[in-house]
Amino acid sequence: MHLRPDNFLINISSFVNTLLAVFKRNPASKIFSFRKFLILVISFSFLNSSGVFAAAGDSITSIATVNYDIAGVPGAANATASFVEDRRVNFLVAEFNGGAAVPVISDMNNAVMQFTVTNTGNSVFDFLVTAVNTSPNPFATPVDNFDPLAGSVQVFVENGVTPGYQQAEDTAVFIDELPVNASRVVYVIADMPTQAINDVAALALIAQLAEGGAAGVQGVAINADSNGNTSPAGVFSNGSTSMPAGVANTVSDSPLTMETVFNDPAGLNPEDVATDGIQDIAANGQHADAGAYQVLSPVSILKTVTIIDTAGGTDPHPGATLRYRLEVGVSGNTPVDNLVITDLIPANTTYTDGSMRLNGIAQSDANDAPADYSHAIDIQNKPVLSIEVDLSQGGTVPVAPGVTNVIIFEVTID
Repeated sequence: MHLRPDNFLINISSFVNTLLAVFKRNPASKIFSFRKFLILVISFSFLNSSGVFAAAGDSITSIATVNYDIAGVPGAANATASFVEDRRVNFLVAEFNGGAAVPVISDMNNAVMQFTVTNTGNSVFDFLVTAVNTSPNPFATPVDNFDPLAGSVQVFVENGVTPGYQQAEDTAVFIDELPVNASRVVYVIADMPTQAINDVAALALIAQLAEGGAAGVQGVAINADSNGNTSPAGVFSNGSTSMPAGVANTVSDSPLTMETVFNDPAGLNPEDVATDGIQDIAANGQHADAGAYQVLSPVSILKTVTIIDTAGGTDPHPGATLRYRLEVGVSGNTPVDNLVITDLIPANTTYTDGSMRLNGIAQSDANDAPADYSHAIDIQNKPVLSIEVDLSQGGTVPVAPGVTNVIIFEVTID
């Protein structure tokens, strides 16, 4: 922002010269020195200044006041200087997937990548948003080697009702009325083609500054500032808004008008606003950050065993107990459906009746859903061949990411 004190200094100078003329006409009546007078003027001018952190468009006035006596007659004078706070543009886009690629599976639909847009300027703005294919992989390895299905990439804004992407709720395609120092979650949604494990598709989310002020109405893009900085052309809001490139325009700063000043930083990752590989530059009314999809299994399972022998030791002899522990987790940010875990009872061992636990809760060996969704296979016609735990509860409950389910069961060595 440009804050020019020119008029303020001119007014103070005029004020001082006026009082000096008074003192010259009345030299015997001066009750304090010019040096003290000058210190008083300067001190009052700073003590009466306000609005250092004013919002864009605010009028900021500084007032200097001096009181004096001339020939026993009290007098006072003041000087003022005003200016209008410029509109300082600053905002950040950041991927919000834990600093790693979003795990997806081959041929997956509606894979979700999450970003945040934060307004760090001094005015309320709208933001147009779009997602573009980019390269390289912002997480270094493996290399970016595919793109989501053509035409499948869309961008939606979190509406704040239910956390996490909700297709029926999160339908806005631009950020509306983002206050100062506030953030909004933005989701990139895409469909995956048939790909191999570890294949990577990098995408960047680009946010373009737009006018705020009318709730529910998409603001007009602000694609140039008063210092000759411009935005490149782009297609935003899922293809419904084509924004032309800005035209350089330098405006002489005036204390009486509010200018727009781009102060957004450069992007941290390469992203293709116009052509692949163009880096997001500073002060262009846009900001971008890159994320990636990586084809992986979104479900992880870890299996460990503890040996408890008949003497309380850890020798795996006949009669000893093997306590198995399964840790099943879902990564990424998309729930998993129909998640069922089956574990075979090892040869030369016998399942210990009633030993199953799910997250510390005892599970029945019988197939008695919906009392619980765990059971021992062939419990009625032993030997038990395997145990099964249905975390989806008959296909009705998606298993959310970020939660580890722990399954424990025991067998005895024959």
